[in-house]
Amino acid sequence: MSRKKHRGKRILLVLLLVLVGSAFGWAWSVWSRIYEDVPPADDYRRDNSTQDEPGKNITNILLLGMDQRGNEAARADAILVLSLNHDTNESALISIPRDARAEIPGRGQDKINHAMAYGGINLLRATVEKLLGVPVHHYVTTNFAGFQGIVNTLGGVTIDVEKKMTVATYGDGLPPVTLQPGRQKLDGLQALAYVRFRKDNEGDFGRMRRQQQFLQAVATEVLQAKNLLLLPGLLEQAADFVRTDLSLTQALSLANFAAGLDLAGAEIVTLQGNIRMLDGVSYVILDADFLQQTVDACLRWNEKQE
Repeated sequence: MSRKKHRGKRILLVLLLVLVGSAFGWAWSVWSRIYEDVPPADDYRRDNSTQDEPGKNITNILLLGMDQRGNEAARADAILVLSLNHDTNESALISIPRDARAEIPGRGQDKINHAMAYGGINLLRATVEKLLGVPVHHYVTTNFAGFQGIVNTLGGVTIDVEKKMTVATYGDGLPPVTLQPGRQKLDGLQALAYVRFRKDNEGDFGRMRRQQQFLQAVATEVLQAKNLLLLPGLLEQAADFVRTDLSLTQALSLANFAAGLDLAGAEIVTLQGNIRMLDGVSYVILDADFLQQTVDACLRWNEKQE
């Protein structure tokens, strides 16, 4: 082989390395805006009840949907735990009612979403761990309103709208939206209306179910091969409204694992309970038996009892 051919190969190799290096550099710069390192608070450390299940490779991720509008204080309108079982290639998504009465470390019994206002992500994470009795390994917070851009970039998400839904503006300048029943592709504004709707007999429980469906639909769309070329734009948009303690390498590893999962067949559970007024405040009192069954089956991944 001539020197010219050798030189040509070396040039191509250098160009390839430059391109790969540039791509990683760009990804790292974007992730540096998404990643946050919140120092652990001594008051909220885990107790002995939140240990990993022996002999099992499980990752539990706290997903928080913040429906923040304008300059108002952020609140955790959606509290979910995504459990990934690396041994069986299964996943589960558990919703916790935002009005669930729970023990908040250092504060006593209160609505679980108040933990965010009292002590930020650390206290809410500790509260969820105490409630479920399992470790929360990582967290991801997002503003649902920010998903409009993601959904539009994806070309919409397919949702089976179960009934006619009309959602008025929430004071954030968005126009009212009416959705008709049926399986359809929703754009960003329509998808936001879908996850906000709660004017029916299900109330917040129905909204939690729709939020689960929405997150599942978005994840399914993002992981489709045809959408891989959209990832740069999706990451740039996510940098504005997503925060997580996952490092870039951890996120890529989990994304690679999730790509091999049947997300459409994931176990999806909403913790059950009854609404009760206590001292003039409305709470969801969780069903203790249902809670324990859900933890055993979907977070500790023990054999389901028939």
